[in-house]
Amino acid sequence: MERILAFSCHPDDLEFEAAGTLALLAAKGYEIHCATMTGGEVGSQTEKPQDIRNIRLKEAEESARVLKGTYHYAGGHDLQVEYNDYYRKITTRVLREVDPYIVLTQPPSDYLVDHEETSKLVRNAAFIASVPSFDCGVPTTPMKRIPYLYYWNAIDLQDIFGRPLPMHFGVDVASVMDKKEQMLACHKSQRDWLKYIFKWDAYMENMKNETRNQGKLIGREYGECFIQHLGSGHPQDNILGRILGDYLVDLLEK
Repeated sequence: MERILAFSCHPDDLEFEAAGTLALLAAKGYEIHCATMTGGEVGSQTEKPQDIRNIRLKEAEESARVLKGTYHYAGGHDLQVEYNDYYRKITTRVLREVDPYIVLTQPPSDYLVDHEETSKLVRNAAFIASVPSFDCGVPTTPMKRIPYLYYWNAIDLQDIFGRPLPMHFGVDVASVMDKKEQMLACHKSQRDWLKYIFKWDAYMENMKNETRNQGKLIGREYGECFIQHLGSGHPQDNILGRILGDYLVDLLEK
């Protein structure tokens, strides 16, 4: 079966915005791969960077296993992500290792620059992973195709100016909220950190509320919304619509 790659910046990013859609795709028989650019090295007010990285990488592996998936750590460092040669190489390496049919990633506009740089790097890698002469610095096999590419919604469902992103469609994830909760619950280390940095003391409820708010956009109880990348060279049909059928609600027709 074809492979799906969800590529985020930090462990727990994709669980907030795309885990339900991944659960639906896993139920359809697709092979799930989850990747993070960084190890979340600054995601603690008490642990040393190397220690919290070790904890968070294990949590990310545990989360991927909920969907019988595979986790990949690209090798970047939290709050240091930038569009440069090193990060282009490690991102492209992950794409080539997985050779995905569909890629889901962070939106181009989000509250944190690390997220935006990850979006740019994954977008670039999705295109150049099939370029044979691009050298990742380690032996890799160029992809034979350019994958479908989708961006999930921004945190708080808005860009840095408070505007909603122009979402193309939403996915009804009510039937798989248990899987989404189970995946996010794997990231136990983040409850104290999110309470410290965001003043959240109930990150599971925050996730549910955000998923409910996206559900309202599509007239369903819970939803996850996406923008499809339609740049030259990428497939132009919406493959997720064909795979997910009635679970997908087109926002461009509303």
